[in-house]
Order: sequence, then C-alpha cells, then structure tokens
Amino acid sequence: MKQEAAPAGSLVCVGVGMTLGSHLTPLSRSYIEEADVVFAATSDGIVELWLGKMNADVRSLQSFYREGKSRAESYRQMVAAMLAEVRAGKRVCGAFYGHPGVFAGVPHEAIELARREGYEARMEPGVSAEDCLYADLGIDPGRYGCQHFEASQLMLYRRRIDPAAYLVLWQVGVAGDRSLMRFATGGHYRQVLVDVLTRDYDPGHEAIVYKVATLPTQQPRIERTTIAQLPAIDIDMHATVVIPPAAALQPDEQIRERLAQLDRRLELSSERLVLRSLGPGDRELYCDLFCDAETMRHIGPPWTRAAALKAFRSVIKATQCDPPRAVFLTLALKETQRPIGLCSLQNFDRAQRTAELGLMLVPSGRAYGVAAEALIAVIAHAFAALAWDEVWVRFSGDHAAAASAARSAGLVRHPNASPQDRAASLWRWSAYRRSWQPPRR
Repeated sequence: MKQEAAPAGSLVCVGVGMTLGSHLTPLSRSYIEEADVVFAATSDGIVELWLGKMNADVRSLQSFYREGKSRAESYRQMVAAMLAEVRAGKRVCGAFYGHPGVFAGVPHEAIELARREGYEARMEPGVSAEDCLYADLGIDPGRYGCQHFEASQLMLYRRRIDPAAYLVLWQVGVAGDRSLMRFATGGHYRQVLVDVLTRDYDPGHEAIVYKVATLPTQQPRIERTTIAQLPAIDIDMHATVVIPPAAALQPDEQIRERLAQLDRRLELSSERLVLRSLGPGDRELYCDLFCDAETMRHIGPPWTRAAALKAFRSVIKATQCDPPRAVFLTLALKETQRPIGLCSLQNFDRAQRTAELGLMLVPSGRAYGVAAEALIAVIAHAFAALAWDEVWVRFSGDHAAAASAARSAGLVRHPNASPQDRAASLWRWSAYRRSWQPPRR
C-alpha cells in the first residue's frame, strides 16, 4: 500500500535567547531566514526589528495580548494563527524569546497540534532566563540542588520545599493571579506568597530579585533583599525571585550505609572467572585454604582451624569498615560458579598509595590456569577504581608457578631485594599505575 506523503506545511519553534543578538544559534537563525513566515513573541520591540532583518515576513504575536483579556484566549489565538499558515502549506517559524519550551505553552501546543494533523513540527532550544540566572548569580545547580516553581502554582497547591536547596520562583509579578487576565498583581498578593514561604524560611532570610538583560547595553537586575520585603519591592511579571539555601544538607545515614554495603559487595568479571566480595558464606573456603599444607607450602606453616576462624572474622571486619582496610575476593568459575580460591588487596599504605596483592587457589583450581587472569582483574580494579599507584606481591624465588603468573599479569620483579627479603629468599614483583597495561591473553 502506498504511503501518503506528509502535508507540505511545516512548523519549527526556535529560541532567540534572552539578550539581543547574543544567544541565537546558527541553526535557529537558518530556520528564521528560510521560513515563509515568522511569528515572533519576544521581550522587546527592538528584537522584533532585528528579526525583520532576517526575514521579510515577521508577524508579532504581542498583538494578541490585551489588558482584561484572558491570556488563555490569547494563547489559543496565537496557536490558531500559526497553524493557519502551516495548513496553507507554508514553512512557519515561531521565534520565542529565551527557550521556546520554557514558560511558553504556545510552542508546545502548536507543535502537538501540527503533529496530530500530520505536519512536520519540531522545537529548537535556546538560551533561557534560567541559563542567564545561573551565570549572572554564580549559581551551580549541582552544588545544593535547585527547585523551580511558578509563583502562583506554589501558592495554589501544596508543594514540598527543601530549604537546603535554591528556590527559584518565576512570574512573581503576577503571583496569585487566578484570572489569567492581569499583567501584574500587587503587594497584597505577594504578601500571601511571603506567608507561604515563611512556612519554611525565616522572614529575614535573603531573597534575590533577578531580571535578565535583554539588550547588550543593559545590565541584569540583581537586587538583594529579604523575604519579608518582597511585597514592598517593584516586581514585574518578567522578574524572578531566588531564595538561597537556608539550611545545611542533612546526611541520610541509612542510605549512606546501604550504598557503603553495595560498595563493599564488589563483583569483578574476567573471561572465565567471577570475583566477588568475600562474605560470611565463604568461611569454609577461607579455612580450607589456610589450613591446607600444600596450599601454604610457599607461604608458611598451615594454620589451625581456630586460628583460621579468628583471622576470617578479622578479614570480614577489615573489608566492611569505611573506608575498608582490605579487599578480599572469592574466585569462582563462571561456568559452574564453583569457588576455587581467594584474591586480596591488603596492607594498604595510603600515604604511598600502595597495596599488597595476594592469590590462593585450592589444589583442584590450579589446573584451570586462571592465576594470571585473576591477578589482571584485581590489578585493573586497584588502578581504575581504587586509584592505587602500585600493587605488589612477594614470594620465594623458587616458586616458579607464582613467577610465571606474575609475569603473565604484567608485574615486574624488583632488581634489588631488601636485606630481609634476601635472607628469606623472597622477591617482590610490582605493577605501577602509570605504566601497567593489561596484557593480551
């Protein structure tokens, strides 16, 4: 079945930014220049004249506003005017000050209606008053968080305010207007807003009245006052009120502990292995390794079970404190999930940013040839996630299997051993974050 072609008309709503000539993107400019007709809703008549230099047919949407007329009716007429030209097969561009999708219902409604009728319609972003506010007031919304409310909405509905974050109130000049017919409400209405705010703030807490500069020759309005003084200050519908944080951020210890538990519940993966945090269920594996004479042959005398159980309890505590004093991982084969050994990072030297690396495999696990694979996974984690500068391992010079695994994992033997190591026939092998690369396997 042949698909019907989309109607010829199209609509794009662009943002011209807040300051004349400074914020228009190249793409938005091209849409304005190439449109058959441009509908403009801008903050200043000079901006409309500027748009007229880019397109010969610029039509102001400001004429739909009138004192005593519902803004809802004005918005419906604006949408109808734009869609009439789209239906006539024209390329229509709506040029709105700031961002066309921020505190601007007309672009959203026009685009939605055009799409429902099968026309191509889209929105291009622009620099909004919010963007300028962050720059002019030096606010980073990521530092304490930011709450944004239209002032009347905050007054008419029960909203939850967090005094530890910034509070940004928009359209304060018409705060409390339920008629949608006014262009300003007075101090008595703003007093109601103050009463709402003082549920969460002291009346003497700082408030900043802000208004963006719309012309390059202007300076932004930044007037610092108090919440209590807001009714007495001249505030029009384009002004914004910013309430800085009034309380410190309160730590959520319960959530922090849950996250800390997740951090401690480490899981790494390699080609054949899963390496997960040692847990209480790994007690028998731990004891079997340290009590086995063959496994301990190159480490020292095998432990008694009582000594192994005591050490296991200490290791669990060391891995679960904040920050952890050690990392112990259980090695399991991916295919069968059968535990075959332990790998560890311990003896942390936080000043030198070094940690000792350890690996123990059960006798049946050594046949799989996974020692180097396990070391590589743990070394990569130590450098990438823990930011250690050096990880090292020490074993006797006649331990050929350990030397082969260390070399395959990219560790390098120290050319000079300490007198104590020489006396014990021990060699130290290290990997350094600045130079180590995961060996190709």
